Amino acid sequence: MPEQDNQQKTKVIIYGGNGFVGTHVAKALVERACVVCLSRSGHKPLHLKDEAWSEQVRWCKGDAADPDEKLLSTANILICLVGAPPLPTFSDHAYQQAIHQNGITNRNAIEAAARAGIQRVILLGAKIPWPMNNRYFGYAEGKRLAFTAAEEFSQRNDRHCAIVLQPGVIFGTRHNTEGRQIRLEPVMKPFSRVFPGHFVAVERLANRIADLALVSADTLPNFSVISNRAI
Repeated sequence: MPEQDNQQKTKVIIYGGNGFVGTHVAKALVERACVVCLSRSGHKPLHLKDEAWSEQVRWCKGDAADPDEKLLSTANILICLVGAPPLPTFSDHAYQQAIHQNGITNRNAIEAAARAGIQRVILLGAKIPWPMNNRYFGYAEGKRLAFTAAEEFSQRNDRHCAIVLQPGVIFGTRHNTEGRQIRLEPVMKPFSRVFPGHFVAVERLANRIADLALVSADTLPNFSVISNRAI
């Protein structure tokens, strides 16, 4: 892709960009934006080695808990997709770790984005079911922490916009670190037809995130929360 074309495109930074949702978001964006995917490894996932579109993405090492403000200052949009599964925690260490992975990392990235001059943030949150609102789920506390950070970002000035998506169970084809497929769709897709408000295909979620990243700012409120049904 010519450098001049890249300069004319919106630049989107994705924390968690080499993960299950992140790679699908990058694919949905790459023809319309200049995409930088940040992850702790900094490597493109093995299952994308033969995917032509992935060559247009910049794959970089980056930690959302310790964000690179200089890099963020070159971007227009930040997408935060960092998180860990909603598993119960049975020790204080595990509880704090879940808060860190789901909350502190995203909060730090969002606060750094504000300092770097980014005016739009998209956060992958979650609708927390009531059984998780207890001391065994640091996941829920972390998600609430990230949600608050996004809301506070939107209140900084009239030009700031934060969007929080709260999907249900995300299904599709995952891949392990060796590039092997882990197909969840055959099991979960039938349930999505029966309980449409609780399941969403990863492709649908990724396309929604991509559209929200590039839609005109005039059409967006300063802060919005999008439920699974609205995705």
